[in-house]
Amino acid sequence: MGENIHLRKPAGSGRIEFGSARRVALVCALFVGAVWAQGTAEQGFRIMASGTLGNCLACHTLPGQPGLASTFGPSLHQVGARYNADELRQWVSDARLIKPDTLMPPFGTTKGTREPIRAQSILSLDEIDHVVAALQTLR
Repeated sequence: MGENIHLRKPAGSGRIEFGSARRVALVCALFVGAVWAQGTAEQGFRIMASGTLGNCLACHTLPGQPGLASTFGPSLHQVGARYNADELRQWVSDARLIKPDTLMPPFGTTKGTREPIRAQSILSLDEIDHVVAALQTLR
């Protein structure tokens, strides 16, 4: 039914070769892992809309999001075309490093905040990756 997987070590090579099914499975696992590590836009939009996590809609207008639109912060319309992933990550993690007079809270650190309410950052690194993935789709 399935292909047998055999390990073999060619004479004098010092390497172990895997059968083709194993090789394909390994490549697929590495690809899926790399994509997952970058975050998913769907999860990012959920985090952005959540009042207990990102709460981005309190300050920003998000294209396609029904309900009230805030004009306190800049619109997120086409933000993915204006900034690359690293820049977006910095804006979300700690915008003060880009724009020192920003009113945007640092979502990825408590460093430099007065009387932090919590001992950890608002968003985890994984959550920030998801938000960045979502922002990148806004082109």
